[in-house]
Amino acid sequence: MLKFGQYLLLALCLSILLVNQSSIFTERLTPLSFMQANQLRLSEQIDRTRTGNMVIQVVNSQQQPVSGVEVKLEQVAHEFEFGTALSTQMFAQGANPNDQAQYFNLSRQLFNGTVHENALKWYATEEQQGHVNYVDADRILSWSETHSLPLRGHALFWEVEKWNQPWLKSLSKQELRLAVERRATEICDRYRGRIREYDVLNEMLHGDFFRQRLGEDIVKTMFERCHAADPNAVLYVNDYDILNGRRLDDYVQQIRSLLAQGVPIGGIGIQAHILREKITPAQIQHSLDTLAQFNLPIKITEFSTLANTEQEQAKILLNLYQIAFAHPMVKGILMWGFCQKAHWVPQAAIFDRNFQPKLAAKVYEELVFQQWWTRASGITNQNGQFSTRAFFGQYQVTVKGQNWSQTRSFSFQSQINQSRVLTLVVS
Repeated sequence: MLKFGQYLLLALCLSILLVNQSSIFTERLTPLSFMQANQLRLSEQIDRTRTGNMVIQVVNSQQQPVSGVEVKLEQVAHEFEFGTALSTQMFAQGANPNDQAQYFNLSRQLFNGTVHENALKWYATEEQQGHVNYVDADRILSWSETHSLPLRGHALFWEVEKWNQPWLKSLSKQELRLAVERRATEICDRYRGRIREYDVLNEMLHGDFFRQRLGEDIVKTMFERCHAADPNAVLYVNDYDILNGRRLDDYVQQIRSLLAQGVPIGGIGIQAHILREKITPAQIQHSLDTLAQFNLPIKITEFSTLANTEQEQAKILLNLYQIAFAHPMVKGILMWGFCQKAHWVPQAAIFDRNFQPKLAAKVYEELVFQQWWTRASGITNQNGQFSTRAFFGQYQVTVKGQNWSQTRSFSFQSQINQSRVLTLVVS
């Protein structure tokens, strides 16, 4: 039987489809029964993958169980990364203060991870040879750290020729190799312990700027230099045309080849810019299942969607987030911007120019902060225990007796165990 929250989400799904006057039903089932079956399957997979058993054990100073105590459990953050790219223009000193304030507030409220949109790209940090400037990248990193938002580094190198500076194109082979080695070492050393992961060489399926000039082994050199400078950083490949299947097989072959060469790949990035493109839930599922063979963390590193209606946009977001969140190898989803005033495709933003939420934003909030968020309360039983299923993440628990109360913060992490007993000693 579906839980009450699942019925709410089911109703939301159905309303989106009915308003849009479209259908995704491919089986001989009524629309409602199909959605119930699909929603139940995803909900069960999410429960297996993203939640565990939590037990709050309350004892007294003699380690005896205390029954009849009120327990209130509140999730404060997800373990799974629901992130966003941060726009350089919104951090500029000349940005509109009102826009900036709203942008910062939404970034803090809606996301638990960030990524440089453009500020760390080579053309942004060294437009002119020898004039290296990390001011924008540092500003975004410092803000993210202040608000406890782990930040990804995007991207150290870009294989598509048009995104490389003219001065790079004029270098000799030896000069270019030295410049590449310098940048890889400099950035990963500069941000060691602060930036936890990087997209190292972006879009290798769609360009060969560095490999054409320096040979195929330059990829290994880039990754190895980064790893040497920061052994704890997770190094990602990152590309597009994956979820639609056009380059999925090529991506598999490329990753397999690089791993065979000993390239220290630590994660697989998937760009998901769904811009008036029909990608089915089955295609998304197949792509994730196919890449899971490498047993490496997968992230949707760049998500945006442009559709003809708000309902269609919301449906695409709903499908992608549910399927990705349900998949055990997916560790995060990062939007490539969220508001129209600071978005690479303004109409694809989920907030309009006045920072008002579109339907897709409401669906996002319903999923992340309602359906996939734990709030629970109750009374300890005769064994002094209160038990519940809970999403992995950060928590605050308050226990309260007649004349006392105690509050504690703690982590519930999937990699440690699928269940946890938290013991609270009360006087």
